[in-house]
Amino acid sequence: MANHTPGELVVRKMPFEFPEDIDPHWNKDKPEWSHMVSGASLAMPFLEPYLIRTMRKALERIESDALKKEVKLYMAQEGQHFQQHRRFNDILIGKGYTALLEVEAQMKKEFEEFDQNRSLKFNLAYACGFESMALGIGHWLVRDREYLFGGSDTRVASLILWHFIEEVEHKNVAFDAYQAVYGNYFYRVFGTLYATAHVVKFSRRAYQAMLKKDGLWGSFRSRWALLKMIGRFFVNMTPPLMSVCVPGHHPSNVKDPQWYRDWIATYGEDEHAVVVLDTDNLQASFS
Repeated sequence: MANHTPGELVVRKMPFEFPEDIDPHWNKDKPEWSHMVSGASLAMPFLEPYLIRTMRKALERIESDALKKEVKLYMAQEGQHFQQHRRFNDILIGKGYTALLEVEAQMKKEFEEFDQNRSLKFNLAYACGFESMALGIGHWLVRDREYLFGGSDTRVASLILWHFIEEVEHKNVAFDAYQAVYGNYFYRVFGTLYATAHVVKFSRRAYQAMLKKDGLWGSFRSRWALLKMIGRFFVNMTPPLMSVCVPGHHPSNVKDPQWYRDWIATYGEDEHAVVVLDTDNLQASFS
């Protein structure tokens, strides 16, 4: 493992395994939640390359050498994220969820249009907004990890929790890049709301397609379970999104969860321990 300065972003090339036997209902007790998460995963191979392209353009306008270094490490982390999600998503599509291909095609089209037709200000505000949402999700997933991932397939749970541990880790970068290049408060808030709605739109299309394939979309019991999970998402996400909209907000003021710090420390000692998390004991801190 390469040496790095304390507090510096770490680019982790995680040796996750995604064999063909992964069940799309990777949390068997919560198939609706499985598909909600997988629906979000479907966006990553299109969203995160777009974020990388946006931040690469922003580099040309950033004066701070320290921030430029952080942006480059951020891009490298995001590169690892979308590659891992691509591998997982291919498993889902290979399991017969071919309707996801149409959702992917639309995402590819829209993010390419953002690149071609939208200003850097819009794209950087989107990046800043998405990362603000991702920070809130990261805190929720860590805080609620036992309920959301307990007893689930460790290969999927470990992927998702790693991803959002790194979202917490690089929480300042897109925000600082936006502030350095533009800094307009109202447009930043617009970017947060737009990015959140845009990602939720595609995640919903994906999990709806998967639930229809399973024959669950028309089930009252399944629809009720889905509504409860959606409600849980909004209950947990509304406070952090509201705080993002407060003038003077900065993500560095959001205290990092203890389990996040324990995950980081454990990775530094034994990466295998976080590649295959014990999903029957997620509530416990790492030893």
